[in-house]
Amino acid sequence: MGTVWDRATEFLSDNLSAILPLALLAIFVPVSISQSLGPLTKMGGSAAMGFQLVSFVLSIVSLWGQLAIMALALDAAGGRASATAAANRRLLPVIGISLVLLIGVFVLMLPFGIALALSGFDFQAAVAGGKAELPPGVNAFLGLYLLIFACLLAWLAARLLLVTPTVIMERRGLGAIGRSFKLTRPVQWKIIGVILLYLIIWSVSVLAAKFVFGAVFGMIAGGDGPVTLGSVLASILESVVLTAFAVLAAAFTAKLYLAVRDAREAIVDSA
Repeated sequence: MGTVWDRATEFLSDNLSAILPLALLAIFVPVSISQSLGPLTKMGGSAAMGFQLVSFVLSIVSLWGQLAIMALALDAAGGRASATAAANRRLLPVIGISLVLLIGVFVLMLPFGIALALSGFDFQAAVAGGKAELPPGVNAFLGLYLLIFACLLAWLAARLLLVTPTVIMERRGLGAIGRSFKLTRPVQWKIIGVILLYLIIWSVSVLAAKFVFGAVFGMIAGGDGPVTLGSVLASILESVVLTAFAVLAAAFTAKLYLAVRDAREAIVDSA
């Protein structure tokens, strides 16, 4: 993992001029706009639905930017033009596979909802924002299931980490899921450790940008309404942090894919 990290940081420093336009235009700008519009999507009505649609489109643009940076990390010799072409070709397959994986996560969460429904939980009150008490006798099951679900989700995140670079480099569809499981088998526990460390640092950085600097900007340039100058400035700073972590994650994942693919091919060839 240390070698992969060194390769990722070396790639970022050596290709900064090619990465910067992609990061700024395809990740920072969409994320910044989406973060600024966040309060407006919770207002309700047709306007809120419009803002949600805009945020969804911006998230697709941000995904495209991450794919382009990942493609550049996978084949830096091809340059930015080749990377953007790869992102154009593989965007729809990545979205399709992501939807399939989201459906799988939803299926894993079904026992949680079924347990609540059988125990008489008031879903209408919960959706309406009211206070819905958990029925007695279901707390232990829900706590145990959530613990098992969290552990399973961490394991799946590690085993599926290389799906996207596999889709880009090997032009696979759903077969990228099985390919990722094969590639990550020898290093799955190390990947889990890296993911947990990444999430901790990411959470601390985002929370600091959102709440600490958000409070400062709120005092300096606050005002009435869901969107103020202070909230926009805080969103911009938060977007800088999110963009930096997205670029780093894309580069690291690409270099990890190359490392484990080359290692696995070497083992197969020797066998």
